[in-house]
This record gives sequence, C-alpha cells and structure tokens, in this order.
Amino acid sequence: MSESLKVLIIEDSALDAKVLVGLIQAGGYQVTSERVETGKQFTTALDNEMWDVILADYNLPDFNGEEGLELLQQSGQDIPFIVISGGIGEDLAVQIMKSGAHDYLMKGNLARLVPAVEREVREARDRTRHREAESALHAANEQMRIAREIQQRLFPESPPDLAGYDLAGLTESAEETGGDYYDFIPMSGGDYGLVVGDVTGHGIGPALLMAETRAYLRILAADFDDVSEILTRANRVLNEDTGSERFVTLLFVRFNPTAMTVRYASAGHPPALWLNRDGKLKKELKRTGIPLGVKPDTQYSVSEDLPLEQGDLLALMTDGVEESTAEDGELFGKERIVQALGSHQIESAEEIVAGLHEAGRSHEAANHQPDDFTTIVLKVD
Repeated sequence: MSESLKVLIIEDSALDAKVLVGLIQAGGYQVTSERVETGKQFTTALDNEMWDVILADYNLPDFNGEEGLELLQQSGQDIPFIVISGGIGEDLAVQIMKSGAHDYLMKGNLARLVPAVEREVREARDRTRHREAESALHAANEQMRIAREIQQRLFPESPPDLAGYDLAGLTESAEETGGDYYDFIPMSGGDYGLVVGDVTGHGIGPALLMAETRAYLRILAADFDDVSEILTRANRVLNEDTGSERFVTLLFVRFNPTAMTVRYASAGHPPALWLNRDGKLKKELKRTGIPLGVKPDTQYSVSEDLPLEQGDLLALMTDGVEESTAEDGELFGKERIVQALGSHQIESAEEIVAGLHEAGRSHEAANHQPDDFTTIVLKVD
C-alpha cells in the first residue's frame, strides 16, 4: 500500500505544481496537495492542515519562497521546506538554505525531487519523535518530582524530643521516589511507635503503597495498643490492595520512654540491632511473622517487654545498607553495620544514621546507591 503524503506547494503555475505532484506519485506515494500563491493563502493552509512537506517556487508575482520560509518559521511548525526554482542564482540559493530551507532544486533538473522529499520527511518525523520523547520524559520527571515532594512530606519533620533519649530517622531513596518508610507514631500513655518498612520495588507504585501503609498504621495505632493487633489488621487490609506482585516488610517497635522498655512485632523485616554502651551487639529484634500483604489471615505475635539500659543503642533499618555490594560481590553485611554504629556511638543519633548510610554508599561499587537506605536510631543517654 502506498504511503500517503500531504504536500503544500507555493507555485503560481498550476502546470508546474501538477508536474511536481506527478513525480512524487510516480515515486510510490498517494499525494494530497494544495497550491497557494500568496502569503495569506499560505498562512491559511498552514493553519488548516498538517503538511508533510512544502515545495516552494522562489519567485511569484505577489509572494516568494523567502517570505514563505519566514512565515513557516513564525508558525513554529517543523515542516520540510524545499525550494524549487529556475530563476535564482547559486548565491541566492545558498542564502535561503542558510535561512533554514532544507534543500534547493532546479526546475529543469528534478531527478532529486523524490529522494529529497523522502529524506526530509523522514528526518522531520525523526525530529518529531525525538521531541515527543523528550516531552514525555520531561513530563515523567515532573511527575516524579511532585511525587517525591509529596512523599517527603509524609516522613516525620523531626523526631519526638524525649528527655533522656536521642532519636533520629532518615530515608534516602535510590530513585526520585522509593518504597522505604519510617515513622514515629504517638500512642497512648506517652508511648511511641517506631516504625520502618520496605515495599518491594522502586518508583511511584511502591511509594503509593508506602503512603497507604503509613495511613493504615497511624489510624490503627490510634485505636489499638497491641502491636500484634495493629499489624494483623493492617495486613488484612493491605492484602486486598497489594495483589500478588507486592508486599511490605515492616518492623513496629512500641517504645515506652517512662518505663524504659520496648516491645515489637516484625512482619518479615530485617532484624533491628541492639548495641550496649560498649558498641557490642546485645540483641537482635528478629522476625515474628511474614511480610504484610502475603496472606490475609496471618496473626502476628508480639515480644515481651524488653528493658533498655543507659548507653544502649537500637537501630531499625531496611535492607539497603546491609545489601550494599562491593565490586567483588561482597555484601556490606551485619558485622560492618555493627562496626559502623559502634564507631559513631558517642555521636548524636542523627550523626550515627548519616555515618551508617555513608558507610553503605562507600562500600557499594562506584559509590552508587542501588537501593533505598532507611534507618531509625534510638539512643539511651
């Protein structure tokens, strides 16, 4: 089937215009054409139709090719403009090419007409596709920027200020938006829920699921004191929304600053690390159930109350830092995390978090961060 081509012709000779159309049709194209002789007719034709190529005689009684080229450029349309004339010299032809014409042919030698039209139409379509791709990329980047701004507002502005404790949290996403999550949730009796979570994947989808998880947990924490009940109910709701391709690992620690105790439930999340005042690993808060969103009827167990001691440091993390991988394939690992936490233990909780994340990035090949880093640190002063 022949390819369709819409050709706008600036020409005062109907016969010459017919010759041009005939040559293009002989080249295998179905041609729709319009002939114009004045600037007004040309402008109207540009407004009323999407043209593939413009063929322009240079000298007309009331119009010329250079004026037509200027009107085309003013319109902002990217249409190949080929000058076809028999009455201008080489210098003028060079001048109009410099002004933006795409090619120049002599009326007495039109052997190059079809190849020139094919080339310029192809290149114009390539330019259009490139602009559309750039526009789509810009729109996607703008959407990601807005999504990141919204996501950042969901993270706590600052940790609770609790006498005798130093608390900090930080998420650093590998992409514009991520699936990692942390929160400090006020609970009854002056307690706080320290929460870290990780939605599978990266980008806007996991970020939306993260926001949904945050909302459910805050609503449930306002109504229920039992951490296991909070996770069990959250799992039931999330299971309806996640489908089979996504799930959420999550660690919920209920922190009682008055009694200096914590209790926790973990939905398939990497263990929190508990260091003593000497920087030695004292305990791990290990998994107590499977990730949220996997099975709707899962019941999550909760630990007993665990007493905190002066100088203790509790670090809740997603798996980003631990799974940072060096060029030789070696993971950063738990031992390096303990070392990094212990080496910064005399510093503030905020500095400890920042130091841990920097250590993970430094370990990664080419200092690249392929996964989200999220950490909460609780220090007992």
